[in-house]
Amino acid sequence: MLLLLGDIFGAFALAFIGLTAILMLLRKRILKYTKNLDLLRRSHIYVSTLGGLFLVLHVAYFVTYPMTTAVLLGYISATIAGVVWITGTAFLERFKDSLFYHGSLSLAAISMMVIHAASSSTNIPLLLVYVVLGLTTLFVLIKTMSHARKVFNELSPKAPRPVVRK
Repeated sequence: MLLLLGDIFGAFALAFIGLTAILMLLRKRILKYTKNLDLLRRSHIYVSTLGGLFLVLHVAYFVTYPMTTAVLLGYISATIAGVVWITGTAFLERFKDSLFYHGSLSLAAISMMVIHAASSSTNIPLLLVYVVLGLTTLFVLIKTMSHARKVFNELSPKAPRPVVRK
């Protein structure tokens, strides 16, 4: 099992980027114990910066490899990760709805990274690839339904509230 330096960079990138998602998924529980929103935000920024650094190193190492569907998927997910970074910056600048786009695009980028990692490596057993792809698909479908529900709730006309007179 030969691991190239680029594989190691990619594994670190996926681990750090996945950790940022876990931090955000568990933010309510983390805040219940730490009660420090600024610490959580800073941790998210630092961990995602490390993920971005290793992602850039991973792409730079493999940029001359032959183009396959798995490699193309990796490039697309890296591009989406760049857009995720921009929407995260937009959230810090308090732009309307940027957090929703940041979360939605993060879900797309991370799931594509997992699929890229599972499909482009010859070191991963095929059964494990199928399990990872199945779990990723299931998680993406659940989160997509959640995001779609938010969108449709925002788009539906709000019923006027009844006037209560005393």
